[in-house]
Amino acid sequence: MSASCVVYLPDYANGKSKNLKYLHKAGIKGVSSYRMDFTDERVLTTQSAYVPLKDYNGIHMSRLVDIIRELEGEPIEMDDSILELLASSHDTSNSYWDCAWESLHSTDDNQSLRISCRLEGVKRDKDVKWYITLAVPYASVCPCSHEMVKARGHGIPHMQRATARVTGLLNPQEDLSIAIGTAISKICNAVVLVPLPHMKRKDELAWCERAADTNLFVEDAAREVAKAIDNWFNDWVVVCEHEESIHQHNVVAVCRKGDELR
Repeated sequence: MSASCVVYLPDYANGKSKNLKYLHKAGIKGVSSYRMDFTDERVLTTQSAYVPLKDYNGIHMSRLVDIIRELEGEPIEMDDSILELLASSHDTSNSYWDCAWESLHSTDDNQSLRISCRLEGVKRDKDVKWYITLAVPYASVCPCSHEMVKARGHGIPHMQRATARVTGLLNPQEDLSIAIGTAISKICNAVVLVPLPHMKRKDELAWCERAADTNLFVEDAAREVAKAIDNWFNDWVVVCEHEESIHQHNVVAVCRKGDELR
């Protein structure tokens, strides 16, 4: 068989066209892969990766997928080499990677709280920043209805399921497992009422009694969470959302430390 039998397939992505608009991000979103979380448990993650694009028609998406697949089974951590590999795969100095998953956080009463987590890495030239986002569920008794029912002497104040979503700028020198675990504990202590997967009647009564003393507007919750994590992250943003039980809309409050995170 002669060499002339070799057929080279065209690579449109590698082609160049005139007056191509610069793309700040091009890449992949929603790649599933198993990794080890901060509790050393195997978790299913959803990962995304992006690089900028200049001059060429497109990027080589499979290169980004290959980098993510190479890390199957590895601990989720602030690893600058991931960002370096993504950037070098397309001869650029910028890249973005994020990894989302759910973990079980152990509480003091031997219960487990399901937490949504997201680790994001951003590389701009030689500058690398890492961010963690934690979504902590909680509940709240509406202070307004509590006071009205108390004054009336009859009725039940309405409650709201809620989520405190905190995004923090991480110190790259700190242990990620300690950073996540400590931040979750601080948020839980701030909002007080967290859901429990298992309750006996005495546990339910104790929870309800605690609820009677924990009345938070969404504004109150955002302020309490912000105060709790203020010195833990270099920069942060807190978004609290209450799912209204007597309205068809939710209520939201946002508090942030600096101007970078929104």
